[in-house]
Amino acid sequence: MFSFPGLTKLAKILIILNVVLWIIEVILLRTSYSGIINSMFLFPSQVMSGKIWQLITYSFFHSPSNIFHLILNMLVLYFFSYELEIKWGKRRFVFFYLISAFIGGVFVVLEALFFIPSHYSIPTLGASGSIFALTTAYALTYANREIYFFIFPIKAKYLIHIDLAIIILSYLSISNSDISNAAHLGGMFCAFILIKVPWYRLLKRKVHKKEKVVNHLRRIK
Repeated sequence: MFSFPGLTKLAKILIILNVVLWIIEVILLRTSYSGIINSMFLFPSQVMSGKIWQLITYSFFHSPSNIFHLILNMLVLYFFSYELEIKWGKRRFVFFYLISAFIGGVFVVLEALFFIPSHYSIPTLGASGSIFALTTAYALTYANREIYFFIFPIKAKYLIHIDLAIIILSYLSISNSDISNAAHLGGMFCAFILIKVPWYRLLKRKVHKKEKVVNHLRRIK
């Protein structure tokens, strides 16, 4: 039976922050301060010239001419954040959200540099890199959980197939799409690496080696 998920304090903060920044963005873009907002968007050309912060800041702004860009991303954040944050904790969730946005931004720059040069001076904005990462993480973590895709019940693991299909069809489309497929792919890639690679084992080995070195030094003393 369909039920609405809860809303954690962190998810609420992220949603409010995105909405507030969108309102500020829409207002300032109509003033002489529009340059400040534009400097927050991700321009591959500007990132390459040193504006590294854009690899993160772009994810907190959305299309000023299409409010549904913001609404859709925030809805997905609402539906898929609760269980992941409860399972991971706030720190890991924030890290995951920001690093997936960053990797999504890196993919945008790489796409412009090596595959689609026309995107080199085009701005990218939106939380979609983190959003696609969240749906991928949910699909990998709760693979057999039944969820609703619109009105159709499906297993969560099929979210990955749906996301990839959307990206592929968008790339194949002959229309001039405003969708940043590179950011989506980057977010999915980041989620897969963070979920599937057993980082805790690597960290455990490092801690174990460090303890060995410390114990050895103590014996020498």
